[in-house]
Amino acid sequence: MSRAIAELQTICKEYWQRLFNLEGDKFDLEHIEKVKAQEINDLNAQVNDLRGKFVKPALKKVSKYENKFAKLQKKAAEFNFRNQLKVVKKKEFTLEEEEKEKKPDWSKGKPGDAKEHAPETPA
Repeated sequence: MSRAIAELQTICKEYWQRLFNLEGDKFDLEHIEKVKAQEINDLNAQVNDLRGKFVKPALKKVSKYENKFAKLQKKAAEFNFRNQLKVVKKKEFTLEEEEKEKKPDWSKGKPGDAKEHAPETPA
């Protein structure tokens, strides 16, 4: 029984070694293929340059509205930034005249507002 197990182990080791070697060869061949494809592209570009013909590169498809959307987002971000800034009010910079010109509370509203909010007087 142990002899059969030993034979199976040797067979498995041989298959594993074959698989390991084949994977290494596959990687090498794929690398060589990529290098040759790059060389072919370079040579084609050189030939076209010598002939005076220029190959236009394939352009990526871009949505029309993507740029507009990005611009809108940028404007919105600027707008929000300005709104979030705090207004600093310091009395150091106010003039005394401005303090005197302050209107009483009853005169700040619109002319129509005073009638609506006035308390009713019994007649």
